[in-house]
Amino acid sequence: MAAEKALVPVNAPVKLTVREKLDLIRAGLGLLATGIAAAVTGLVRQQDAARTYRTHIRFAVIRRFLWRMSIRQLHFIYPSTAQNYETFSKRRRLKPDTVQLEHGAQGHWVGKKDAKNVVVYFHGGGFALPAYLAYFQLYADMLKKLNAAGKDVAFFFLSYTLTPEGVYPTQLRQAVEALRYITVETGREPQNIFIGGDSAGGNLTLGVLSHLSHPHEAIKPLELSGPLGGAFTMAPWVSMDKDYPSYTTNAKRDYLSMKSGEYWGKAYVGDGKLDNYIQANQAPAEWWKDVKTQALLVFLGGDDVLVDAVSQFVDKIKSAVPNLKYVICEGEPHVGPIFNRIMGIKKETGMGSTLRLWLMEKLP
Repeated sequence: MAAEKALVPVNAPVKLTVREKLDLIRAGLGLLATGIAAAVTGLVRQQDAARTYRTHIRFAVIRRFLWRMSIRQLHFIYPSTAQNYETFSKRRRLKPDTVQLEHGAQGHWVGKKDAKNVVVYFHGGGFALPAYLAYFQLYADMLKKLNAAGKDVAFFFLSYTLTPEGVYPTQLRQAVEALRYITVETGREPQNIFIGGDSAGGNLTLGVLSHLSHPHEAIKPLELSGPLGGAFTMAPWVSMDKDYPSYTTNAKRDYLSMKSGEYWGKAYVGDGKLDNYIQANQAPAEWWKDVKTQALLVFLGGDDVLVDAVSQFVDKIKSAVPNLKYVICEGEPHVGPIFNRIMGIKKETGMGSTLRLWLMEKLP
C-alpha cells in the first residue's frame, strides 16, 4: 500500500458578501411567511398533500429553503462533509480515519478499515450540499446491526467537490477514484466491494457502473477482475428532465421540488452536455447489459417527486439486468431514512429496512 497523502480540504470555506448576508435575512422572513401560510392551508389539506399536518408545514418550509438559498449560502450555512465526519467521530468517541484521494477528494472510514467487505458510499444533496451528520449516524447504526449479524463490513464515505467549485465530470472522476482506492490500495476483491448512494449519490453510483463497462473519455479506466459484490441506489437522480408526472402529483407530498433540482442540475452540468453518465435514463437498455455488479438494488419512496423517472429507468433496464431488485416504499418522501435522521427521528423507515435486509442477504 502506498504512503498516505496529507489531507487537503475538499471544498474551500465560503465567505459571503454583505449583500449575500442581508439576503439571508430576507430569506428567513420568507421562510417564516411560508410556515405561517402552510399552518393555515394544512388545516384543509387535499388528497395530494403531505401525509400529516406537521409534515405539510415542514415540507413547505424545506421546499422554499432549498430553492430560495443560493449554493454559496448553503455552503455558508452547513458544515462540510469532513467537519460532520469529525463531529460524528467525536460524539461516538471514535478515532476519525480520513484518506486523501486523487483529484482532491477524501474518503472517511466508518467501521473497521480491515473489514472483509467495504461499502463505498456516495452522498446526495444535488452535488451542492455536503453529507450531513445524519448520514454518518444512520449508516453507523446500520453497520452495527450488520456486524451483530455476523457481516464483516465497513463503510467508506466519499467527500467530493461540491458545485460550483467542481462541475461534471469532477464528482464522477472522484467517485471512480474512491473505488480505485479500495480495489488497488486496500487490495480487496471486487466481490467484497459494494457501492451505493442516494439521490445525486445514486447518480454517481450509476455513473461509476457505466464507467466500469464504458470508460468515460475524460476519466482513467478502472478494470476489475470480476463484478462488484453489489450496488444500490436510493432515489437515484436518473434524469434532468422535469416533465415526469410525479413532479406534479407529488409536489406537495415531498420536500424536494422541481425548482431546486433544476437549479442544482444546471450547476452540476455547467457548460457540458447531458450524456449517459449524467442521465442514466438516457442510456439504452443495451448499455446496462454487462453491468459490473452481482446485484443491483433500486429503491425510493412512493411520495418522491422522482418516482416516475426512476420507474421509467427500471422498466428500461430490467430486461438487461436480471439481478435487479426494485422497491417502492409507499408513503415515504425523497431519501426518507436520511431525512428522518436529520429531523431527529431514529425509527427505521421502509427504505432503511429495505437496504439493511438487502445488504444482509448480499454481503458474503
